[in-house]
Amino acid sequence: MSHTSTINTVVITDEHALRAAIQELKSNGVRCDLLENAKPRAYYNTQEGMQGNAKFVVSLKDSRYDVGLYERADGNGLEARTDLWGGDVAKQLGAQAQGEESKEQAAMGKLFQTYAVQAATRKATQKGYRVNRVNKEDGTVQLQIAV
Repeated sequence: MSHTSTINTVVITDEHALRAAIQELKSNGVRCDLLENAKPRAYYNTQEGMQGNAKFVVSLKDSRYDVGLYERADGNGLEARTDLWGGDVAKQLGAQAQGEESKEQAAMGKLFQTYAVQAATRKATQKGYRVNRVNKEDGTVQLQIAV
């Protein structure tokens, strides 16, 4: 039996934004590291979908399991694979589900939201825009982008 959850609705395409997201998570108290070409921890050592090394691993210090970021089958970016059994990953990276977000997406919501904010900010500044970030009380982030 496999516990592997694959979340491919959020595609990681910007490695610089991923690194910045991990640094931001760390500064917000998530004890994690970003490893390259490593094997993520899961319930089973030979767990289906998580065999072999991932391009990146979000190593979670306060969890039994990690998040592996693997190349997508179509070669377009990275998808997250993890073991959500027992709620370890969700305790570290989880966020309140919003809208039509799946429970798997919500279980890694902090990672995905932080990555998206970093990627959008990076892209906007590369194009010459100014970005103002507003962190709201409910945990959401608003980016104000101007010329």
